[in-house]
Order: sequence, then C-alpha cells, then structure tokens
Amino acid sequence: MSAVSCLLPLVVLLKVNKTFRNKFSVLYMELFGFVVRQMEPIRKRAFEILQEHLPNRKLSTPLEILEIGVGGGANLEYYPENSNLTALDKNDTFSNYFNDHKKKFSHVTYKKMVSSMAEKHGRNRRFFDGRGRGTYVLCSVQDVKAVIKESEACTEASKFLFVEHVAFPDSHLGSKVQNFAAPLWRLFCDGCNINRKPSEEIRKGGFSNVECENQFPSNAWLFLRPQFIGIATK
Repeated sequence: MSAVSCLLPLVVLLKVNKTFRNKFSVLYMELFGFVVRQMEPIRKRAFEILQEHLPNRKLSTPLEILEIGVGGGANLEYYPENSNLTALDKNDTFSNYFNDHKKKFSHVTYKKMVSSMAEKHGRNRRFFDGRGRGTYVLCSVQDVKAVIKESEACTEASKFLFVEHVAFPDSHLGSKVQNFAAPLWRLFCDGCNINRKPSEEIRKGGFSNVECENQFPSNAWLFLRPQFIGIATK
C-alpha cells in the first residue's frame, strides 16, 4: 500500500502535466538504457534486412532516410554508409539527447529534425525521397493506420523498415500480463502500448510486398519479448 501511495503523485503528474511527462521521458531513456541494449541484436538484424534490399546500391549516392520516432538516435550506428537522415519525433525534449549522440557517427549526414506526430508527417515528404524506418514507434502513436498510410505514400520506390514489439497471441499467458501492465506502462514509458498488434496493420497497409520475421529474444523482458521486424515495399 505504501508503494502505491508513493507512486500516486507521479502517476497524477504524468497523466495531467504534459511538460512533466516530456521531461520524464528523457529520464526514462536514461533509466531504461539497458532495455535498449537488450534489443541491439534485433536492431542489427533489421538493418541486415535493409542491406539485403540494397544489393546494387552505389555508395557514392546518399541513402535518404526518414526515421519516424528517432528518440535519442539508438539506430544511428547501424545506418548504411553515406546516409542522409531526416529525423522525426513528436517529443522535442529528446532533441538534446539526440544532438549529443549523433556526433559519434560521421557516416550519417543529419539534414533536419522535424517535431511532429508521425500521423501528420505528410507535409514533410518534400524532405524525403528514399527509405522510411521506425523502431519501437508504432506502440506510441495515436493512429497506427495513419502512420502506415503516410509511410506507404512517401515515394514510388520507398521502403519501410520496421522493428516493433507486439502483443502476445490472445491465448498466451503473456497476453494477460501485458494487458494487466499496459495502463501503468503507458504512463511511465512515454505513451508506449505493450499490447498493440501493429503487425496486422503493416500487413494490411497497402504495400506491394512485406517481408517479416517474428522473434522472441529470451533476454528481453516478458512485456517486450514478441518482436516483429522486416521491410515493406511500396
């Protein structure tokens, strides 16, 4: 009971105060850095898939990338050589963290940071004519279908690289655990929904082809263990 009493003021602040919620999200990035590290093999595999889809790429030609939900820049080290990045994130309090992190990766040319919800990034397509990508972002957006529609509509030759944690099947015990923890998890983790099924929306998103893999890394927290990664082609 005492633990609940201690957490209650924090829960209230996260619920009603957007400024505090944004500041807390940066603290969350620091505190849960080890969770990010647990996902490194998954991120690495996703970029291997991207490389497999760029067999004839000329390194002299920049690879244009729009990253949806760039956060602190956890993916930068895996970007292909000579990548041009347009970064999109709804939470502009991540920008300082990202600006410090990007200095470590000279093979990425930073073009622009757009502070916007992913559902509304269509007005920014003029900055982008290549590959879109998102990691652990569809869990936090307000409208999954709208984000996928925006990603699918970028250009004629665009590809959407995705890495998402998803809900367990309804029959799995893990699904009950996710559903029980979801309300508090959403508050403490910057709007993250651990019981979403974005994989279904990606498959129905209007892409000409979707290549995907389901993975269950044993070292990940149970909440985040089901992983859905792959690439969709317009």
